[in-house]
Amino acid sequence: MTTKKLILFGFIAVLLGSCVNYLEPYPQGNKDSENIWNYSENIQGLIGYCYDNMSSDRNYNNNEGAYLDGATDNAVITSSTNNIRRMAVNALTTGNDPFETYWDRDYKAIRNVNFFLENRRGYNTRFVINAHFNDLVKNRLQGEAFAIRAWHEWDLLQKFGGETAAGQILGFPIVTEVIGIDQDMNIARNTYDECVAQILQDCDSAYKYLPIAHRDFLVPADDRSYAGGKYWGRFDGITMRALKSIVYLTWASPRFNPSNVIARWDSAAYNAKKVIDFKLTVDITTRPGGGGANAFLPTKPVIWTNPNFPGIIMNSRYNSGNDAMERMFYPGGFQGNGVMGATQELVNSFGMANGRPINDPLAVPLYDATKPYVGREPRFYSVIFYNSGKAYRNNTATAPNCNSS
Repeated sequence: MTTKKLILFGFIAVLLGSCVNYLEPYPQGNKDSENIWNYSENIQGLIGYCYDNMSSDRNYNNNEGAYLDGATDNAVITSSTNNIRRMAVNALTTGNDPFETYWDRDYKAIRNVNFFLENRRGYNTRFVINAHFNDLVKNRLQGEAFAIRAWHEWDLLQKFGGETAAGQILGFPIVTEVIGIDQDMNIARNTYDECVAQILQDCDSAYKYLPIAHRDFLVPADDRSYAGGKYWGRFDGITMRALKSIVYLTWASPRFNPSNVIARWDSAAYNAKKVIDFKLTVDITTRPGGGGANAFLPTKPVIWTNPNFPGIIMNSRYNSGNDAMERMFYPGGFQGNGVMGATQELVNSFGMANGRPINDPLAVPLYDATKPYVGREPRFYSVIFYNSGKAYRNNTATAPNCNSS
């Protein structure tokens, strides 16, 4: 018995002596840019944090959603103290500038993904013991890093890109490397075209690593712990196609395309068509239960809680109990508070039933100023409250057609 105890004691002593480095715990709450790479969950957190940071990007009821239209000719904000309205009437002070927050937020996210992407350290991290599952995780995270950078670069370009007094069209300072605290932070803005090229490049890089869509029916059942609908709400390949289409479309607009380069319009249409084709030929027909194009009918509700619903390109955080969006537009006395109202300029921007502008001689039917709400395109009736129009509760009646008056 004594011999066994001595042998056991000796074995434990050898184990402790030879494996002391393995038994010492990593320091908690004191991670730096080097020892963070010992914690795979924190490496994933570099990407996950950016999604949390994006929650306000996709919130319709703030200064990045509907309220931003109050700075244009599209809408009027009724509150005279709203900062976006103050900006529209040239009464905004630097102390009330809402865009400072967005600048800081976007560059924090870009810094995170630059840190992840630097020297491919994030991609080369071991996240899962199983090699196949590890490949699924690291490819998704690598793709998401490029996608997140593209998204925040696009956000910067939308909010801060524009023409200078000297006539030069500038964007934002492009930063694709980690900047140390001792480095010069006075970085010049790049041109608008350079910023577009950077965003498109990041979209293409993301597309190489990401699955085409986070759908359960597109991956084997054994992979669904690390792929598929579990990652609904994160960037995927089809989202990158959609983002490229939006970027090209804005770049093609007269404001940023003074030479009217037709190829930009073509590229916007090409990428939009890729998204549409995927939805109509894969996302609908392949999903369990099918449904076909009927899934997109106006009478069919959007199923926000279903990660395999084909009508969503990328979802925001769904809140079924929030009716703030409806109330902000509905007038007082009609279950609303009239926070915003559409301008006549916005109403006039909707075309006729065949899509032609209201002042186009080829518009069918011809626009009649005495009956301005007759024969307009379908989107008009989905968006605008107008005199003699009818409002319906969701799924309780057929929406008015294009010939309603």
